[in-house]
Amino acid sequence: MMNKDWVHLNRVTDEYLQGAWNFVKSVEKNFGHPEKILCPCKSCRNLSHQLVNIVYEHLVIKGMDPTYTQWYFHGEDVNEDEEMVGLNIGGDAYDLYRAAFMNDEAGMEEPNEMADREFNDHLNDAETPLYSGCNNYTKLSAIVSLYKLKTTYRMSDRCFNGLLEILHDMLPSPNHIIKSMQDTKKFFKTFDLGYEKIHACVNDCCLFRGNEANVDTCLKCGASRWKLDKHTKKIKKSVRAKVLIYFPIIPRFQRMFRSKKMAEELRWHFEHKRGDGKMDHPVDSAAWELVNDKWPTFASDPRNLRLGLATDGFNPFSNLSSTYSCWPVMLVTYNLPPWLCMKKENIMLSLLIPGPRQPGNDIDIYLQPLIDDLKLLWNEGAIVYDAFENTSFNLRALLLWTVNDFPAYGNLAGCITKGKFAYFVDLFNFDGCTPLRDI
Repeated sequence: MMNKDWVHLNRVTDEYLQGAWNFVKSVEKNFGHPEKILCPCKSCRNLSHQLVNIVYEHLVIKGMDPTYTQWYFHGEDVNEDEEMVGLNIGGDAYDLYRAAFMNDEAGMEEPNEMADREFNDHLNDAETPLYSGCNNYTKLSAIVSLYKLKTTYRMSDRCFNGLLEILHDMLPSPNHIIKSMQDTKKFFKTFDLGYEKIHACVNDCCLFRGNEANVDTCLKCGASRWKLDKHTKKIKKSVRAKVLIYFPIIPRFQRMFRSKKMAEELRWHFEHKRGDGKMDHPVDSAAWELVNDKWPTFASDPRNLRLGLATDGFNPFSNLSSTYSCWPVMLVTYNLPPWLCMKKENIMLSLLIPGPRQPGNDIDIYLQPLIDDLKLLWNEGAIVYDAFENTSFNLRALLLWTVNDFPAYGNLAGCITKGKFAYFVDLFNFDGCTPLRDI
């Protein structure tokens, strides 16, 4: 049994430093003194091999990945009664494909045999070694590592395709490396991490959805939903003039509860409220207490989600000469403990509002699909399978607040934030709008 007590110590203590050093030397010895080993730090997450000294540095500087509790990639024996089929299946592929295909909802009348078969087929495919005799990478881990490299260094699709072709020729034949960016996208679609493309009016008047899904022009300003050729002035019906990207939130919440560990973490807030007047987490805030008092039925189930919404504009092209403004809309789940709720992997990108100009006060047009889902989660809820309790329940969610700078606050709340008529709204004691000059 490997000693794990040092992982929870302060990283500047001698005990932590000694524990990290003993860990990397033990792994090096157990694996026959290889040049590189898998790095389990918070950044690498067992997706890349590093020199032993580099792994030690990463553990000291960044710390161990908190989700990596069974050290099966580093020689720890896994008990047969744990929820793992084997060493390889306990890795990324099993977790991802299980979430994508296994419908374990309690009370199902018939097993989903098709999903079960598809799960096994894809799992075997993803756990296949990259080539015969390769012990370091599987097909899945190679794809994830290369795609992480692409996003980290902002490689173009064309550059990434060239890299994949070279690697395919370099590696022993036959190998299972994906050959193009298009194939990579198809592979990741297996996990159902998709999005919806919603046509938008170029003047931010409306979204072409619902009753307006099949119209070709905006009913308010008459602008075409299709792009206009600058030279011929003809409408290109195959090219959309403006597209909103929406990442549906309900399927993602359902996936969160289908992970046993995540479903347990989402209950953390229920038993960790401080009683000394200090605040370590939003559960200690006045807003949280207001929700508990006003909607006790909602507050009685610790699995009901409390969310925060954040948005602001940025220039995606890193070019100061460009005025393009793109607005991502993020959701934060405050049910999670403080060391998890603000981690980037737990912050959901829900909307990507296109440019080239900022939406301004018309941002409410683009928030419609997100608001519709939030209203559904509040009024009716969604049936979700809870892997921690092995039951299904009706999940509800509430938006606690928005996080933004003052100009964006004016757009989201509909307040005037400039000039002598600027004001803000006190949502806790609402008796009208308070002029900023009186604050």
